[in-house]
Formats: sequence, C-alpha cells, structure tokens
Amino acid sequence: MVRELRGCFNFFWNEWNSDPKSPTYGMTNGDYVGMRKRSPLAIEEQGFYFTAIIIGVERGWISREEGEKRILITLQTLRKLKRIKGFWYHFIDQDTGNRGWRDSKNVELSNASTGTMLLGALAASEYFGGEIKNLTQQMYFEMDWKWFTNPATKHPYLACYPEDLPAEIPPGITDQGMFGGWSAYAEHLFLYILAAGSPNPSFSTGADSYYAMKTPLGSYKGEEFIFCGTGSAFTYQWTHAFIDFRNLRDKLGRNWFENSRHAGLAARQYAIDNAHRIKGLGPNSWGMTASISPSTGYSGLYGSLPIGRGHKLLEDGTVAPYGALSFLPFTPVESISALEHMYEIPGLVGKYGLFDAYSYHTKSSGDMPWVAKSYLGIDKGLVLLMFENYSSQLIWSLLHRNDYITKGLEVLGFVQVSEGQK
Repeated sequence: MVRELRGCFNFFWNEWNSDPKSPTYGMTNGDYVGMRKRSPLAIEEQGFYFTAIIIGVERGWISREEGEKRILITLQTLRKLKRIKGFWYHFIDQDTGNRGWRDSKNVELSNASTGTMLLGALAASEYFGGEIKNLTQQMYFEMDWKWFTNPATKHPYLACYPEDLPAEIPPGITDQGMFGGWSAYAEHLFLYILAAGSPNPSFSTGADSYYAMKTPLGSYKGEEFIFCGTGSAFTYQWTHAFIDFRNLRDKLGRNWFENSRHAGLAARQYAIDNAHRIKGLGPNSWGMTASISPSTGYSGLYGSLPIGRGHKLLEDGTVAPYGALSFLPFTPVESISALEHMYEIPGLVGKYGLFDAYSYHTKSSGDMPWVAKSYLGIDKGLVLLMFENYSSQLIWSLLHRNDYITKGLEVLGFVQVSEGQK
C-alpha cells in the first residue's frame, strides 16, 4: 500500500510547471501523463496536489519548507488567473493561463472544479497557516455560491458559460450562461458544505439546497442505498476523500459513509456476477468508473448497477484500479485484495504506480491485457487521499478542524453520533 501511496505522491510532486516565467507556474500539470498529447491543466487537480504535498511533508518525503513554498507559489498563480464571481474555468492552458485548448469557448466555468481545489487549499491552510491560510480565505470569500445556485430549484447549477456560448449550446441555458444542475445524488456533496460554510454571508446558501437534492434508492444483491444514476464508482468516493462522514448524520438520519460502503460492495458483486461474460472482471477486479478507455479514448460510462433510468453502461471490460482502491475506507479487506491482484497484472505498474486502466476483454492479446499507460490526476488523487485517510485520517482531521467546513456541516444540520452507530 505504501508503494502505491508513494507513487501517487511522486506523480503530483514531479509533474508540475517549474517555469517562474509561466502564467501557470507552480501548478501540477500531470493530467494524462503518458498519452503524449497536449492537455490543459485541470483546476480540480490542484486540490489533490495540495493534499499530496501535505502527505509528503507528514511522511518525510519532502521538507515542510519545500511543501509550503510549492503551495504558496501555486496559490499566488491561481489568484492571478481569470475568475468570474470567484470561480475558475475547468481547464487552463499551460502556456497562456487562458481557458484550455487555446482559449476554447467550449471550456466551462466550474463550481465543482473550483470547490475541489478549495478543499485542498483549506486543508493546506490548516496544516501550514500563515500566508497560505490568508490567500485561501481571500479566494473563498470571493466565491459567490448563491450566484451559482438555481433560485427556483435550489440546486447548484452544473456549470456556466459566462462569456461565450459553446459550439453545442446546452438546453435551458440562462441569460447568464448557467445550465444544468447538480439535482440528484452524485460526487458533489461537498458543494453544499462549501456553499453553506462560506465566509461571506452575502454569497452563502442554506440547508434548503442540500435537502432539495434528489436521492433515489436502489440496490444490487445487498443493502439498499442512495445511488448515483451513472453507477460510476468515483461518485461515491469524491467528497469522502476530504470529508469524514463516519460519525455524522444529517437531519434525515442519513449515513453517507455506510451508503458508500454498500455501493462498493454492490460494485464488487456486480463484477463477480458478470465475470462469465466479461473477461477480466471478478472478486479482485471491480469498481468500474470513469477512466481512460480502449473504445473511446476516455469514458464516463463505466460503472455498475444500480443505475438510473436513461443511463447505459459501457461494458468493454475496462477496469480503472482507482475504482476499487478508493473504496478502501469502506471495504478495506476487498480493496486491499484488489490492490495485491492488480500489482500482479502484466504491464499495469509504471513509474507512478498503477496505470489508469486495463481490459482483458477489449484490445487485449491472450493473457496480456490492454493497458492505458497514462495517469490522470484526479484518479491518482483519489487513491492517495483514501489510502492516507484510511491509514492516518490526516486530511479528514485537517478539514474537520476548519471553521468553514464545521460551519457548513452545522448549517446543513449534520450532528455527531457515537462511534459505530448506524
């Protein structure tokens, strides 16, 4: 486990923009490493980057001074990049600091990407304090969460095109460029916490947004749980990488930690049950989730049952290791067994640990699987945080002592319960 954890850390620490003259100086630029293609910087990846640095300092892999300097440089860079109402565009061009893909009008302003970056910065502000804390608070104060919330439905908008309309205009787009909505349970639980905990009362939202979220119930040969329509494993992991829900319950008594545990067990059982028709799936090869794909290049259609009406799974045998591994806090025995199995798969381990995905069903050659010899920051980041939180609860403990996270949870009606209480 330590070997994979160190590989994840090295990925973030080594793959960064070290040019002081660059408008994206300091930022991690490791997304899609190994694909030999130009790719922009993802704002959400910076949040995982900040937490990776904290973990590296705590484990003695880098000095505190090195870590603090790197985060401070990156925050100063982020502050200079274009923001609208406090939010960044999802992807940033490495060379110009504009929107990704050479200032493409198809790149959206993103609350989820901004929020994930902020979670990492808040953890860093608790760990390092000083100027890192000051810069983080200033940027958080400027994020207008109310502006990014649909006043009629109370749902956070999915994203926004505030300046230019994209080539394909989303249905129902507003005059301000807002479209879609985080309307049903998915990876975005953290948005409610950040919006409710905002240091700026004029920009914060209340509990009504959180309780407006649709929460469909389903199961797969096990306990019933609130499921995400896509069935993708990462949706049950993303917020949990930062927030410790083990002993928290909301006003409806919902146990989000147990919910993700049931989702993980369902995903594993789905792989076991379908091993006869999809080569490579099984008790140690499970957790299908968004990843690099041998069929489409990249796909968000990988997942397991249950799924929502209108959704369809892509079943070409692709397994992303981070899917099973990032369930570690919920399914430790099953996830560790998967880790041990995956380290034995031919060609799956590289410079930074496990590559992004593999398939014995599509583009494989006999007993040699197809392997996506690339790394994605968000995928390595989830493994990194889940492994560390399982081992030491480091990132969880940092964020749960942050005043804004505490406030956000309180506004949403979360209360502490006795350890072990269902």
